[in-house]
Amino acid sequence: MPLVSLAPTKARLVIENGKDTVLVMKVVLARSDKVELSSGDRLEAMAGVLRIRERKPDGAPANGAIGALIYIAESGRGADRAPAKFQVNLGMAADKFEPLLRVALSGRLPNKMFVDAGERVTARVTRGLAHRARGGESIKYWDVDGFPTLPITNFAMILPIEIGEPRENGIPVLSEQAPAPPTATQEQVAELVDDMLAFQSETRYTLYALVAIAGAVAFLALVFGLMLLFR
Repeated sequence: MPLVSLAPTKARLVIENGKDTVLVMKVVLARSDKVELSSGDRLEAMAGVLRIRERKPDGAPANGAIGALIYIAESGRGADRAPAKFQVNLGMAADKFEPLLRVALSGRLPNKMFVDAGERVTARVTRGLAHRARGGESIKYWDVDGFPTLPITNFAMILPIEIGEPRENGIPVLSEQAPAPPTATQEQVAELVDDMLAFQSETRYTLYALVAIAGAVAFLALVFGLMLLFR
């Protein structure tokens, strides 16, 4: 079954009393992925939205589907024109949703996500989204005219982990977020500039003194040489 790889760009958490918590992310196709559409567009040229909600224990997925990949065609004209886009809806088990939620609340996003989309016919054949051979290369083709909504049967995510400084026993400490480097205050910058100007002035005066001494030594050497010449 074809894999569609996604990269998140922005996220927000929707919490409403009496309703499921939903993690909403703006996504685009990962750079390495390309999908042609029957409409003539390309999926990598579109913006998408991924909605992930925690799946309740009794919310067993129907027909093995845990979500859907939806194509939304262009609509409106002029100022009301809305370009074509795509949407991914996922239901995630609680043990998977919890670590994802912790990462999101720490201000980070998954590095990359993968979803298996398409209507499975056999173990190697799918409808709606399938591989096609073109010019000796295999491409992904989505028939958005006949299958604007595709079931998602599986997903995978790569979550970021930061490694802290190693302890004495060599085991690194995991940190939620690396501390920001300290910034200099305006007073510290002003003192640094004053020190630099003073150093430049002292260096310049020292150089002038050395040149004057060298000149005096050269003049005395010339006078001494002339005295020896005319004796």
